[in-house]
Amino acid sequence: MKFYQILRQFVKTSPSFPESLEKSLDKVVSRDETNFSIHKRYMNFLRPRKTPLDEPLYKLSSGRSMVEMLGVLAIIGVLSVGAIAGYSKAMTKYKLNKQTEQINTLISAIIRYRHDLEITPQNDTSISLLPYLRMLNEIPTEMLYPSTDSLYDKKIKDVFNNSIGISHSSANYVALGITLQDNNISRQSCQNIYTAAKNFHEHIGYIQTTYYQGPTFTTAGHTWGDSYCKTEKYGVCLKDLKLSDIENLCKICTTETQNCTLMFVWYDNRN
Repeated sequence: MKFYQILRQFVKTSPSFPESLEKSLDKVVSRDETNFSIHKRYMNFLRPRKTPLDEPLYKLSSGRSMVEMLGVLAIIGVLSVGAIAGYSKAMTKYKLNKQTEQINTLISAIIRYRHDLEITPQNDTSISLLPYLRMLNEIPTEMLYPSTDSLYDKKIKDVFNNSIGISHSSANYVALGITLQDNNISRQSCQNIYTAAKNFHEHIGYIQTTYYQGPTFTTAGHTWGDSYCKTEKYGVCLKDLKLSDIENLCKICTTETQNCTLMFVWYDNRN
């Protein structure tokens, strides 16, 4: 009985025990009951709770069912597909922005230096201007072929691995040619190039598209800069190009064609 009296006093002084336990202990003390087993359910409240470590080992190592595992794998698969698609889209957007930056750099360099680089070619040919622009540090390093490559002085490449050449012709014009390599991205890359070129409509003479289909090369899709676009007879003006116009100009650069090249031309007697 003394044990219950001490326990009741302890419960009353501690606010963490429920009131029901306190009342039950009051009844035990008032009735002078000493049968401990009757009040075992109250005393269990004071015992420590069981933890997972108290469970038998075989219960802890039971694992998951096949259905649960298949469900987890299905969720992981869906998330993986979404992550890969998002990464691919982000990488394409990054490359398009990088390509715009590279094209802007090259066109700006030609506008600044083309009159200084008017080297008259011999034998009615053309001469590459890349070595001179490279010496002027106007070619981004990532666009250069390895120094041991045979194309080092003849070609450079953009972020999509499109081949680019800059030359001065005996016909007194400077040309920047971009040959689209990847047919899977060629139309999107083509549209991006035209969009970048619109910012230089005052300086570019014209842009033409050439492609190889069958045994011959075909020239199409002329777009004229301001110097050639003073009357309607000169065709589509570069400064007035709309998205739909650019899409039509780039339709020929599809999987059905090969060596689709966008040629930027500056004549010496034009701005």
